[in-house]
Amino acid sequence: MAGLQLYDTIVPTLLKGLASLDHVLAKAEEYAKGKNQDVNAFVSARLIEDQLPLSFQVQNASKAAQVAVGRLTGTEPTFFESNEKTVDDLRKRVQKTIDSLKAIDAKTVNARAGVKVDLLVPWSGETHQVSVEQAVLTHNFPNFYFHLTTAYSILRAKGVPLGKRDFIASFLGF
Repeated sequence: MAGLQLYDTIVPTLLKGLASLDHVLAKAEEYAKGKNQDVNAFVSARLIEDQLPLSFQVQNASKAAQVAVGRLTGTEPTFFESNEKTVDDLRKRVQKTIDSLKAIDAKTVNARAGVKVDLLVPWSGETHQVSVEQAVLTHNFPNFYFHLTTAYSILRAKGVPLGKRDFIASFLGF
């Protein structure tokens, strides 16, 4: 049996994570509508005072995916402006990120397996040479999941009726 291809290991997982993020944002819209509340109050919501808000969490999940796209394709990442003011804006950003991932050519990604890239360690300023797959699996994925989970947790803490299924179902595909 052949091993997993780089594209098949990474791109579908990012797409499923972004679908999960869109789902929890949609649930926030439903909740606010049902409670006759302003859904856009969630955009600046935080888990705790010194943590960054929902908007930042969504923007940085998107950025983690965009950095992965750059690493996987050998191109400079294209970053979207981080100026979202509404939940609808955040959902549009998620969709743009999904669209950028869907545009990736699998053969291009698979051909980059083993290629060395620079990985900057933000807290030390050190740069390390690692393979594309190592950079994505050990840096982009944890960063991506951190921001997905934090966005989910902010919405849950603000009363949106989310459960584990809301986070996981998109990954399972059913």
